[in-house]
Amino acid sequence: MEKLYKMVEGSFKRFPKGIESFQMVTRLLEECGEVASEVNHFENSGIKKLKYGEPSKENLTGEIRQAIVALMQIVVYYSAQEELERSIDESLSKMREEKLID
Repeated sequence: MEKLYKMVEGSFKRFPKGIESFQMVTRLLEECGEVASEVNHFENSGIKKLKYGEPSKENLTGEIRQAIVALMQIVVYYSAQEELERSIDESLSKMREEKLID
């Protein structure tokens, strides 16, 4: 989580005029669209392979990283870091109780 928070800090500094909530949500939607495009490329949807060649795990993970950072920007904007971590811990605990994970 700390690496993600550092990336958010850097992105806020890189784009100081782009830190309003509606801008972050718009950026998140854009990044999710780019993730979907990469998934379509992997699934050979349309003419992606003909146009762009073989899909790239690096491109896919880069887009996923950007989407995660966009989500984390929203968490930081609303100062909900502790609540997010608590929510993650609660979900993991429940999954352990249900024997879904170790």
